[in-house]
Amino acid sequence: MKKIFLVSLLAFSMSCFAQSKVLKYNTDFVIFEGCDSIINKEKCFKEKSSRYILEQLTDSLQTKLIRNSKKDTITMSIRFFFDEEGNITKESHFYSSVDSISKHFEQLLIKFPRVKPMRDEFDRGVASFVNSFYGFTLDTITNKLLPINDFEPTEVPYAFLDKLPVYKGCEDTNDNELLSKCINSSLKRHLQENFRADLLANGLDLPLGINSIFLFFTIDKTGKIIPTSVRAPHPILKMEGLRLIKAIPDVDSPGYLDGKAVSVPFFLPLKFLIE
Repeated sequence: MKKIFLVSLLAFSMSCFAQSKVLKYNTDFVIFEGCDSIINKEKCFKEKSSRYILEQLTDSLQTKLIRNSKKDTITMSIRFFFDEEGNITKESHFYSSVDSISKHFEQLLIKFPRVKPMRDEFDRGVASFVNSFYGFTLDTITNKLLPINDFEPTEVPYAFLDKLPVYKGCEDTNDNELLSKCINSSLKRHLQENFRADLLANGLDLPLGINSIFLFFTIDKTGKIIPTSVRAPHPILKMEGLRLIKAIPDVDSPGYLDGKAVSVPFFLPLKFLIE
């Protein structure tokens, strides 16, 4: 009988859950073209992707960025989703300190170069995601953007919330960091209690190695959990992912920005190892 080990990660806080089984990878990070021989492949990915972004920005778009920016630094954050073959998927998201240009980056992401995927110990491609943050300074003389090397963001998308959603059982604190830990713990428990791992592993005859299900949902302004999409390598796994989302209890309180309730998108990657 196949053994299955569940591991999950909540993108909202980017903090790993404890895991009872260490996942082993032959390649533990995606490889951008030209980064094969580089030891720090994550840094190489960021440098190469930053260069790609600048190459894709037309002069008119760079001018628009400079004109509409309220600061002398433009920040961008991209959550890349790659499938098992290294192709970027439609779930990828782009955020910028200049809101008006976001739509222009949709085609940029669609055309993003294929990477070499992560590979598990069985040398199978593993679906994965990469969070990258970019900073560019404005050169008003040449009307060009200049990349900031080793840029470290001071803000990430969820940091804009004044208050995070309050999950059931997390009502005793108003501190965002504690709320983050509490909702992580609650969702981990939800997955462990509800994910039908053994049934799926044996019933679908899934291959040995790491399998991924990406769960996307929104907590709306009333605190209701709204399924957005599920990405999985098998239709039955997609159905299981949707079932898991629908089984998440509505939250006691939604997220707030500037004193107003707002909808908050969530991404929950669920990974399980079959051996």
